[in-house]
Amino acid sequence: MTIDRIVNQKILLQTSNHPTPHLETELEIMQRLLEQGNTIYWMICRGDFQSCFHNPEHKIMHCQVCHSRVNKGAQVLKESVEHHQNLHIIHYRDYLSLADFKKNYQASSLVFDSIDQLKSHQYKNYDHGLATMSSLVSYTRDHRPDLRKYQDFIQRGLLTGAYLYDTFDLVTDQIKPDLVILFNGRFIENRPLLRICEHKNIPYATHERGGKMKNFLFRFNSIPHSFEAIAQEIQTLWQKNDPRREEIGAHFYNKRVKRVEDAWYSFTKNQKYGQLPASFEQNKDKKIITIFNSSLDEYEGLSGFGPKFYPNDNDGILQLCESLRAFPNIKVYMRVHPNLKGIDNTQNRFINEKLKQSNIEIIAPEDVVDSYELVHKSDIIIVFTSTVGIEAAFAGKKVVLLGRAAYESLDCAVIPQSHDELMTILTDENYVFPSINPENPLKFGYWFESYGIDYKYYQPQGISKGLYLGQRIKANFILRRIKRLAKWF
Repeated sequence: MTIDRIVNQKILLQTSNHPTPHLETELEIMQRLLEQGNTIYWMICRGDFQSCFHNPEHKIMHCQVCHSRVNKGAQVLKESVEHHQNLHIIHYRDYLSLADFKKNYQASSLVFDSIDQLKSHQYKNYDHGLATMSSLVSYTRDHRPDLRKYQDFIQRGLLTGAYLYDTFDLVTDQIKPDLVILFNGRFIENRPLLRICEHKNIPYATHERGGKMKNFLFRFNSIPHSFEAIAQEIQTLWQKNDPRREEIGAHFYNKRVKRVEDAWYSFTKNQKYGQLPASFEQNKDKKIITIFNSSLDEYEGLSGFGPKFYPNDNDGILQLCESLRAFPNIKVYMRVHPNLKGIDNTQNRFINEKLKQSNIEIIAPEDVVDSYELVHKSDIIIVFTSTVGIEAAFAGKKVVLLGRAAYESLDCAVIPQSHDELMTILTDENYVFPSINPENPLKFGYWFESYGIDYKYYQPQGISKGLYLGQRIKANFILRRIKRLAKWF
């Protein structure tokens, strides 16, 4: 099914992440669906979330500005759509007030001694702790946050998730939607709705940014991060036999090397073309292995991610380096992900305190060393989940994948099953890397350039700004001014 084939249905759409382009994407989705004869129940927060991605500290002025912007979007939508009478705006408190819910919910007694204990916490059939952990990690940018320090956030997150789970249970019973639409599905404020849909067998769709600024992702019965769904999409798109598919696939890689910002910010735009580490020349006669790590906070709150046989990326890299001490003919570099620049978190402290003491040479996230030149001059590339792995494969390099990645099904990297097997791959001169079908990296590039639905009514003017029906959707000017003043003071 595609969005254009959804007709004459009753749809529940939750709005939860309001920065551009996400609110505008929801307006786009609703306008299309209303034009196709659907009835929409648009569920809007009026400060009901005690914590959310956009306002993790539950600041009142943030809530006011957010609600004002959503109201502006609703006004524009109603003025523009012929069947606007089929749009019903509903609120959480219409079904269950937070005050009433709190009478029977004792979150304040929940104290967790470990991250694993928090992540395994359940509320009814809902993975309560994992969703809270996912939001906490995104808020702190730390994959191992101090639970005591953020106890207030955890309590508010658990309260919000449990409240929303029970509220959505009531909402879906009363509305009986044919389809539910929500943002992302990873965070405190939308994971409960996703789980209710799964438990009640209600079809749902998630939305997110698309592969390019001009489009958005709209995926049925799956979250945007599902590797299984991505693998299926890659093959389905390729099998359409677009005569330009190979050209488009190659264009993806060429844009990355040129630092083009089309779907998201380029993490390599400040790097100096052709720049290698100062020590590279003196090590050119050795086997060069370069590790590209990932920022652990990006997937810590998701189940099924991470390395296959190491506790996490950091521990795996340390164990790998310790094992390679016995091989003086091997030089190991690690390019720290540019997204970790300037962040004081557990991952960076581990790199600075533990990995720098090993035999690995660290290339800092702010270093101007050219990642693509490093790929080109290295003998083996090791990644955990980074797209650098598939980019290196496209460049004809030997790639080892230690975690999970969107391209894992394309046979573009060797995927060892143990540390011992990894050491054989890296050190045995008789080990032969399997040849790569050159079509496979092109499949990924073509998918990245092609997936998603082109906007009809939203016009992006940058990664985080644009016009919906020719208008910029803004909150009330006075509220925005007060919010800025409050932030300044």
